[in-house]
Amino acid sequence: MSHVYRRILMAYDGSQSGREALEQGAAIAQQNAATIDLLAVVHLPSAFGFIEAGYPDELVEEELQRVDGILDEGVSRLKERGLAVAGHRRSGEPVIEISRLATELKADLVVVGHRRRGRLARWWNTSLGVSLLDELDCSLLVAMPGRDGLSDEG
Repeated sequence: MSHVYRRILMAYDGSQSGREALEQGAAIAQQNAATIDLLAVVHLPSAFGFIEAGYPDELVEEELQRVDGILDEGVSRLKERGLAVAGHRRSGEPVIEISRLATELKADLVVVGHRRRGRLARWWNTSLGVSLLDELDCSLLVAMPGRDGLSDEG
């Protein structure tokens, strides 16, 4: 028995793994005639404390513009495929913002990308997908790029 997804939230950061998530999420949306919400999260150090810590307004504005550009690019890619999509930008911790928006939208699927990392990086950092498992009330797809590269940094 297959599940029908009507509202899909996709987190997008413009990386290789983010583009893979975009492609896989778009395919699922097309198969289900689903509405897509594309989220880009501005992850500033200590979230809003970044501004309070005295960082220059120009630096904050540059990051907001960079993330807006990534979001616009993702929305354009999805619209080119004929999909219904709305873009959202949030500031804060990605896991919190993704789960918060998924709840607000009553999404029945969240799609995120995963970067393959070396052992030290895996030990040092927690996975977005693993963290989301405990926060979401819906299905989660963690899209994986091919094994030809360990990481998509850069």
